[in-house]
Amino acid sequence: MASSVQDTLIRILSTDSELTDFVSGLIKGEGYHLELSPTENSFLAAVTQDEHDLLLVDFDEDIPAIELCKKIRANFSLRHLPIIILVEKEHTIDKIKAIYAGADDYVEKPIQAGDILTRIKANLWRASRDLDANPLTKLPGNVSILKELERRIRNKETFCMGYADLNKFKEYNDYYGFEYGDRVIKHTAKILAQALYDFGTPDDFLGHIGGDDYIFITGWSNLKNVCESVISSFDKSVPQFYAEEDIQKGYIVVKNRVGKLTSIPLLSISLGVATNKNRDLSHVGQVIQIATELKSYAKTFSKSIYVIDKRQLEPDL
Repeated sequence: MASSVQDTLIRILSTDSELTDFVSGLIKGEGYHLELSPTENSFLAAVTQDEHDLLLVDFDEDIPAIELCKKIRANFSLRHLPIIILVEKEHTIDKIKAIYAGADDYVEKPIQAGDILTRIKANLWRASRDLDANPLTKLPGNVSILKELERRIRNKETFCMGYADLNKFKEYNDYYGFEYGDRVIKHTAKILAQALYDFGTPDDFLGHIGGDDYIFITGWSNLKNVCESVISSFDKSVPQFYAEEDIQKGYIVVKNRVGKLTSIPLLSISLGVATNKNRDLSHVGQVIQIATELKSYAKTFSKSIYVIDKRQLEPDL
């Protein structure tokens, strides 16, 4: 996806010069780049060759819009692109067919300026969000996490960034399989989200780095309650992901790297928290490094625990 409005490339497929002139004026007036293709073949060739951000397809008798949507959705490298169909207002069945064929949205003809611009902006925003989202939890991914941290640092906000990681997850995943592992990952995401909802503020943030690693951002006054809620909820609920016999034992037995049977305790969660409350943190790498170090330290306790950075600025000598 484009990093700015000026970098956004939209392509329209239409044989109606009056329509394309009207749409072109609107889109270029918003700062987007618009390219025109008059035929299906030229449209597909251009879309396949260059990186686009959104596609507009005019639904008329000269353009096989339904088949075109199907072809785009069948191409793995193109299926993320939002497609908006331009269709006559009274052609309800065409709208339905287009959506089923893979179109994301439609705009009724005759086109209203406010309508098409709103749909374009909404679909660009949604595509950007979904492209970065973790496919399992649907939480914002690494790009969004970095942008959020950069924004807060740039605005000189006081914040706390927590790095959450599950202890012994690899062994659990190997023992119970990926299906159960995915359930635990999604469940952990819900616990973190609920804790931020219950004890945080609407400005808080939750992202998913990948695997069993998560990032959350909250305020200093909320931090303790958020962390304690996460740990309490996780420890209370984690037994549901184990067989009764393993719960009774309090561990699972797996082979280590050298093939020796080893007892692995039930899953727990570690939280390492970096904050700029007591000292200046000037760049994202610094924040992540501190949180990572504290998370690694928390993991040495082999139980659910949170560790907060309380180091302060060195006094001037």
